[in-house]
Amino acid sequence: MFLLLVGVTALAGWLSWTRAEETVLGWRTAYAPFLLLLGGWLICLTLHQYVRSLLAYRGGDRALRGSGYLKLNPFAFRELGAQVVLPVAFLLLGTFGLNGPAVHVDRSAVTRPFRVLAALGGLATNVVLAAVLAVAVALLVPAGQVTNNWAIGAVMFLCFLNVSAALLALLPVPGTVGYDILTEAVNRWRPSRNAAIFGTVLLFAAVWCPPVHAVFLERLFSLFSLIGVESLYLEWGQTFLRPW
Repeated sequence: MFLLLVGVTALAGWLSWTRAEETVLGWRTAYAPFLLLLGGWLICLTLHQYVRSLLAYRGGDRALRGSGYLKLNPFAFRELGAQVVLPVAFLLLGTFGLNGPAVHVDRSAVTRPFRVLAALGGLATNVVLAAVLAVAVALLVPAGQVTNNWAIGAVMFLCFLNVSAALLALLPVPGTVGYDILTEAVNRWRPSRNAAIFGTVLLFAAVWCPPVHAVFLERLFSLFSLIGVESLYLEWGQTFLRPW
């Protein structure tokens, strides 16, 4: 299933790169960049949960064996709604990245260091993905130049999504990496799964609030400008998400 997802995303990337919908089909509205962003974000979500699950499994949680997490199948996740549907909805509504609650880990089977490592692994995945995508764009577009290539714009926006997801994950809100690490550090109870889901939704709602949303995106755009990324790419990404 993961390979199918990658294949569909790659096809959308090729259609975006060649602008086939515009140049061949004559369509005035392009949907390939939207599919590229959607597929790319699903791949990022899958890898995020895979790394966390793999580290938890290595730490002793054998209940994860054979699960959709370790098979890289996002459609077989045990909490599909919370870990796939919600992050996709967050993306479409808020145009920023936010991961869903992490995979449930058997605390009795995994030691505290491995639980912390698993949490950090998910965060590191977003950071590494952002770095890889940024380097890919830097190699494709010479410094000081701007391209109108839809695929490159979408890839840069995927980088933006991973950066925003990593930053929001640091906040000590139930359902985030920051909260998981905090509870392990003070040896307190972890929230129930419902609390983790509610906390994630509450965090999205807080950032989605118009005044906060505007400031959050402005700060992120400024951050990308500091490292030489044209804000035009990020604006394209927001446009691609709403082809209608």
